[in-house]
Amino acid sequence: MVAQLNMPGRAFIFFCARGIVLVAVVVGLTHGRLFAAQAPPQAGMQQAKPAGDPHIGEEQAAERQALGFLGYLDQGRYADSYAYTGMLIRAQLDRESFTKQIEKARAGVGALLSRELIDASYTTTLPGAPEGQYVVLHYGASFANRQEAVETLTLAFAKGYWRVSGYYIK
Repeated sequence: MVAQLNMPGRAFIFFCARGIVLVAVVVGLTHGRLFAAQAPPQAGMQQAKPAGDPHIGEEQAAERQALGFLGYLDQGRYADSYAYTGMLIRAQLDRESFTKQIEKARAGVGALLSRELIDASYTTTLPGAPEGQYVVLHYGASFANRQEAVETLTLAFAKGYWRVSGYYIK
């Protein structure tokens, strides 16, 4: 059984087979969106981490993966960035479709001039996604054709690795 619920900019698709339910989230690409998890904070508003953050290790590991993914995007190697994606993306898009969507999301921004981490947050729940381990990262970025942008990446932990399950640029 497949049920689909459409909302502005989002499609929630539920697959049910033999009692197993998989929830995948697809976000429309209007204004450069691809798999957004949360609205980004304003650039320059870095949120301080409490001393002894119990999830700092997870956040740092997720950030390393995010920077690998972003490195490929910055080089225009969109198809290669697919290697960093997780099941929420791969359940909906093959490599070629993903490449086309990322190209649209990054269209016109130009070369990266700078990028700085605004904040990182660990959570076990995200709207429209199954419970799990997630890290949401916000980066303030400056591109040749877009001086102030915020990139939001959502990473999910599965099978021992952090994988990109969402990218949004605003």
